[in-house]
Amino acid sequence: MPELDQSKEVKVEKVEEVNVNIEDKTDVPDDEWLDVIGSGDLKKKVISAGIVDSRPFKGSTVIMNVFGRLENGKEVAIHKQLTFTVGDSEVIMGLDMIAPLMDKEEIAEVFVASRFAYGSKGLPPDVPPDSNITYRVELLDFAPEKEPGSLPISERMVIGNRKRERGNWWFNRDEYSMAIQCYSAAVDFLDDAEEEYGENVRPEVQEILTERLKALNNMGAAQIKVEAYDMAVKSLDTVLKCQPNNVKALFRKGKVLGIQGKMKESVALLKLALELEPESRLIHQELAKMREKARIEAESEKSLYRRMLGLKKNTTQSDTRYPVIKSFPGKPGW
Repeated sequence: MPELDQSKEVKVEKVEEVNVNIEDKTDVPDDEWLDVIGSGDLKKKVISAGIVDSRPFKGSTVIMNVFGRLENGKEVAIHKQLTFTVGDSEVIMGLDMIAPLMDKEEIAEVFVASRFAYGSKGLPPDVPPDSNITYRVELLDFAPEKEPGSLPISERMVIGNRKRERGNWWFNRDEYSMAIQCYSAAVDFLDDAEEEYGENVRPEVQEILTERLKALNNMGAAQIKVEAYDMAVKSLDTVLKCQPNNVKALFRKGKVLGIQGKMKESVALLKLALELEPESRLIHQELAKMREKARIEAESEKSLYRRMLGLKKNTTQSDTRYPVIKSFPGKPGW
């Protein structure tokens, strides 16, 4: 198992929410740009009209052909039959916002400013930071997303893993709030309410529940990054209930408990993680840090008790036999 890497701490920026009134955006001539939010940062122009009054809505699963190009003409972000759920943060914000403004079979040109595309991070190596992108988008089809319980396990697995993998993509970009949203949606699909995780369940159920635990474990890591510590513990506890020796979950929960000041529990979990993966430098470092914090905390408590009881610090034999003389009698300058 590769060593865990959580040494990189990145400040999380709040995701900007933009409300779009779709009803006000319908009466636009086909040859004109529709300025979606009025700032020029997200615009749409119809190239080929689709079926009238056949638009997806939040929660719909859409299928699109997407072809992007930078301002210098370079082609980027090309996707054939890109599938995502509107409003679930599975794609960049610009495409997520444009989907409900398109009719089925419509082809449109879409201008997406950097803040609604890949932002200041870009998408190495193809999209530089702060790049505007113009897309040619074709809405092939859409349908309301079905409730997870109404789908067979095989379909739930495909949809759940799509959302989980997108969560991983956001996590690797340090976009932790977006990652949490995708992981949460993935967990809903990677579940089976009728059976519990264990050795006696059917193989196909075991597989989907294992994928669910991966999503929960990753969600716990993202929740730690946004300092949602109680929620992170809840996610990780679910993993450890089913997989008590999951090293990543043990490490992450141990780290959270240390942050919360629960040193004894933190050290116990990190020791167990280290027993399972004794060569992990990261676990060694975290355990050493928690032990030192526990030592300082214990010394602080002892000092507090002594002050409360009016006791002085115990003197050593050396202190008694050789007291420190702070001044000597005699003439000044002696």
